[in-house]
Amino acid sequence: MKAFGSWFRNLELARKLILINAVFIVLPLGLMGGFAFVRFSETTEAKVGESQLQAIKQMTLNIDTYMSELSRLTVMPYQYPKVTAFLESKRTPGQPLTLEEISGLNDFVTQVFLNGRVDILGVSLYGRDGASYVVLPESQYVTTYKLDETAAWLDRIEGHYGEPVFVPTHDVRSTGGIVYQAFSIARELRSFDSGQTLGHIVIDVDPKFIREILSKVKLDAEESLYIADDEGKLVIRKGGGGQASAPEPLPRGEAGAALAAGGEGVSQVEAGGRGLLVSRFKSEVTGWTTVGIVPVASLMKDVQTLGTFLILFGAVCVGIALLLYVFIAYRVTLPLRKLSRLMRSVERGDLSQRFPAAGRDEVGALGQSFNEMTAKLSELGYLLYETEIREKDAQIAALQSKINPHFLYNTLGSISMYAEVEGSREIVTMANSLSRLLRYSLSGRKERVSLGDELGHVRGYMSIQQMRYEERIKFTLQADPALLGCEVIPLLVQPLVENAINHAIDKGAGEGRIVLTAAAEGQTLVIAVADDGIGMAGEALEALREHLRHTRELGGSSGNGLLNVHRRLVLRYGQEYGLQLESMPYRGFRAALRLPLLPLDTGKEGDPDAEHPDRR
Repeated sequence: MKAFGSWFRNLELARKLILINAVFIVLPLGLMGGFAFVRFSETTEAKVGESQLQAIKQMTLNIDTYMSELSRLTVMPYQYPKVTAFLESKRTPGQPLTLEEISGLNDFVTQVFLNGRVDILGVSLYGRDGASYVVLPESQYVTTYKLDETAAWLDRIEGHYGEPVFVPTHDVRSTGGIVYQAFSIARELRSFDSGQTLGHIVIDVDPKFIREILSKVKLDAEESLYIADDEGKLVIRKGGGGQASAPEPLPRGEAGAALAAGGEGVSQVEAGGRGLLVSRFKSEVTGWTTVGIVPVASLMKDVQTLGTFLILFGAVCVGIALLLYVFIAYRVTLPLRKLSRLMRSVERGDLSQRFPAAGRDEVGALGQSFNEMTAKLSELGYLLYETEIREKDAQIAALQSKINPHFLYNTLGSISMYAEVEGSREIVTMANSLSRLLRYSLSGRKERVSLGDELGHVRGYMSIQQMRYEERIKFTLQADPALLGCEVIPLLVQPLVENAINHAIDKGAGEGRIVLTAAAEGQTLVIAVADDGIGMAGEALEALREHLRHTRELGGSSGNGLLNVHRRLVLRYGQEYGLQLESMPYRGFRAALRLPLLPLDTGKEGDPDAEHPDRR
């Protein structure tokens, strides 16, 4: 991430805009498109499944209507007493029927086949005590047909208590050996009086009529439709694009998985390595389950085509948008690139460059500021050149005037020598102190000195003032020895002491006390001068503080010494440093200098005359 952040920060502005635009367009569109495609796919799948389920329900209802009509035929024997009597009679194998029995049974069979019921292939009656009457396709009636007691439908009838049982499609063989496909409806016949079982009736039906119902359902090439009984045995099926066909053993693949899923509704199953959308509905009449199967891949084929089209269309639109944005980004940032080249020329010293600021937008304002900056730089360059010339002239003048301080030092030395010969120690002390004051004030052009040197200068000054005022001044100096090597600006403290003498000693009566302290407060050096003079009133003190805060130029009749000290500190170290004043009427006055606590770097500053006093 750090490498990417560094690479991105160093990238050109136009490329940054292009990259950001690409990310904020492609990413949201991609996420939105993907989400929309997924939701559309899920919705399409749900809608198709629901539509398929409704079609299956409608088809099942049609089949149930047809089956209900067939089921009513199985209760017709109750309307024919001769038929129920025949079923209840005991028969021996090969016993012929009487004419009355034949007439009664033929009337019943004729009634079943009445009204053109060509869908019925055969009718079979089986009595409990051996009576049987079987009419098969392309056959005469048979009375010696023995009921197969192992038939699966017979076991299922036992638990239905006279309800019809629908038997899946199976083979029916006529007496002539012809095999027919048929499904059957079987019912147990019981006596109304005793409730005992009289026998069974089985009606064989041609499945082509169910196929006709299934043929009305339109299926795609890969769709399938199955009908199976409650044991999972296949009744009939229809493949995509084809006709409903005769049943086969239950498939182990897709259909098997679909039928094994059970239940009703719509679900997805996996079979044969692909997903299937399965719709199931169970008939309340037959108990058969109709299953519709649609491969998900086939279902989503149109969706995939639509998704591909949307992706291509989106890619083309995004590509065109990015191309336009690249052109716009480079067009918009062209003035900035030109301004950058002009600034590099200015860095190389060519201040004649100008930016053609034609617009009033941010770039135009920046170009106008650039033109003003180069104009001011040209002006400042000329002023700097002039200042350097004047400084050189001042240095030459200072060198030429060196003789005057040296002449003054030598004269004071001669006075000191004569005073010492005459035995006047006070004159010797004052002359030596004055010599040191002048040497400290006039020698060199130091911008920074040590706190020790500055305090030494103040001691010399106070030695002269104490001789002048004799016993009226009590001066105390308190400084931490560890701070004597700290950096200060020269001639900062002496004006404060002089201010204390002028306002506390001269204007007071009797003795006056001046205390000079130097201490550290965190990373701040505080040098304070306090006196016990008459002090200042609150309004006068606040006016003096305002004078220090807002006055830039020297002038006026008072406060110039303090203002000079305060401005020198602020210009050198910043607004958080400077001079602080505290006073109360007749309680004294305190002036505190606050400057950063820094050690003096003697390697950067140096005064040859100060290091070698004998040169003077």
